[in-house]
Amino acid sequence: MSLMSENELEACCQDVRDLIMASGISAEVLRPSGQERLYGTDDEGFTHVFEMIIELKEEPKEELSGKIDATASVLPDSGIQVEDVLRIGTRRFRVQTVEPAYFFGTRTHLTLKLVEIHGS
Repeated sequence: MSLMSENELEACCQDVRDLIMASGISAEVLRPSGQERLYGTDDEGFTHVFEMIIELKEEPKEELSGKIDATASVLPDSGIQVEDVLRIGTRRFRVQTVEPAYFFGTRTHLTLKLVEIHGS
């Protein structure tokens, strides 16, 4: 016997979707193009794939141990991949990990760990 009905699980997934969409933060997804990048900026080796809405949480700088600068939540069917780059305004973040988040066995969203790309 499940603790939650199918309708309750669907409602929870919709609530998470609504929270992500309410953030209103648009990110352009750039994917490595496969060409070698020996010189020049990182932008030259990436191709625009799509845009999506994300919920972004920047990590406090004093708590960083050189690993991640932010986490983001995205819809579970987003198609985001490790090593994609998110361009948010003038800032860029490389996706380090993509982890599914579950609620009573139902995948509600994906959690991304991000490292900010500085320079170039």
